[in-house]
Amino acid sequence: MSKNLFFIAFLLLFSRYGFGQDTAQLTTRTDSILYRLKHPVKNEILVVSHRGDWRYAPENSLMSIQRCIDLGVDIVEIDVRLTKDGHLVAMHDKTVNRTTDGKGKVSDMTLEEIKKLRLKNACGVKGSRQQVPTLEEIMFLAKDKIMVNLDKVEGETVKEAYKVLKETGTVGQVIFKGRETADMMLEKFGDIMKEIIYMPILIDNTENASGFVDRYNELLSPIAYEVTFSGTDTENFKQIARLNRMGITVLNIPLWDALTAGHTDEKALLEGADEAWGWLIKNGANAIMTDRLNELLNYLEGKGLRKH
Repeated sequence: MSKNLFFIAFLLLFSRYGFGQDTAQLTTRTDSILYRLKHPVKNEILVVSHRGDWRYAPENSLMSIQRCIDLGVDIVEIDVRLTKDGHLVAMHDKTVNRTTDGKGKVSDMTLEEIKKLRLKNACGVKGSRQQVPTLEEIMFLAKDKIMVNLDKVEGETVKEAYKVLKETGTVGQVIFKGRETADMMLEKFGDIMKEIIYMPILIDNTENASGFVDRYNELLSPIAYEVTFSGTDTENFKQIARLNRMGITVLNIPLWDALTAGHTDEKALLEGADEAWGWLIKNGANAIMTDRLNELLNYLEGKGLRKH
């Protein structure tokens, strides 16, 4: 290879992976988390909470997110839905029935109506004084402190979420995600896809998992993939090693058996963390989403897999 060609290849590597970035320029905690997302290493595992710390406070509530910030969690996953009058609010389900003292579809209610509701705790007990937060409120709370992983946006409310992030100055600390193809997302959202952080999801019904990854890498160069696998013989599981070789972060979500071939949070509690979280890390996970924040954080710290 000529010197000129070598230099061009070297510059392309800088562009793709961000090598050479001065870590002294990382001024906020979210800058540091994003840097680790872009530069995954085996001895630093990112911790992602599922719907905030919902064992401590109502799921997707401001208090549950603040709890994640206080614990030093890297990324908080939240779910957002669009109200009748065009506001994004934190809600996993299409209805408010399960998590609030009200009833009805989020899409049939105005923000004013939803703000009159009060959240239930994880056991479904009513009486909380906490309201359903908007995405705007969440981003003001999270700004510069914790990265946010948006669920239920997928291929539906990307534009609405992007608008909120622009207004709050938080585009660079939010991870969008979805399971649609790169071509479809570009067709729907155009240049927005090149401004946001987007994490494709590999699920077990993804057709041609290798081709799915290759096309995303070609068009959008994602810094992370969420990978689920029902077994170690699946195409999705085989992609983890490929992504590791490419220097791309792999997020596993051991919330129930089908997502990580049985290596779940529950298995960590019943059979030992090495059999669940340790197994995932050994097999290529750079980030883990959990419903057991304290336990996972303690395990990783005990193994020297957390950056203080």
